Amino acid sequence: MPPVLYATVVAIFALGAGAATVSSLKDDIADLAVPDAPWQPGGLDGRVFATSDVIHETDTVMEDELHFRNGRFQSARCQEYCDFGWSEYRTWQQDDVIHFTATTRCPDAPHTVVWLGTVTGDAIAFKGTWTTRRWYWTRQLNATGAGREASVPVAAG
Repeated sequence: MPPVLYATVVAIFALGAGAATVSSLKDDIADLAVPDAPWQPGGLDGRVFATSDVIHETDTVMEDELHFRNGRFQSARCQEYCDFGWSEYRTWQQDDVIHFTATTRCPDAPHTVVWLGTVTGDAIAFKGTWTTRRWYWTRQLNATGAGREASVPVAAG
């Protein structure tokens, strides 16, 4: 087989195999949907909640602290895992229930966590998604959590 023809066959095969690989990649998974509401910045500043959370795909139970300060939100576990830092959060209130949401992103890896929850008195409950997007796959973990306001705010930078 002449070298030019051989190179052409190899190129066609490589492109075909590449197209097959790309077409078999997993589709993206949407983050947790945040409903339309009269969201406002802040609303829970100065509060810290100790929570017990469940990752549903693995049945893992973990403890966390959710911090609200100066219109910013931080999960102590996310901070330990990937230095997520502080992210803006929003709230809206209906009767005695404060609804909140925050979207946090890891600066060093393709992790996005979306939080959606409620605070009633000193009790907090939430659901969330942890989505990792890479060019070859997307993985999402779904979590729920609940807890109470911490009596003494614990560390979170």
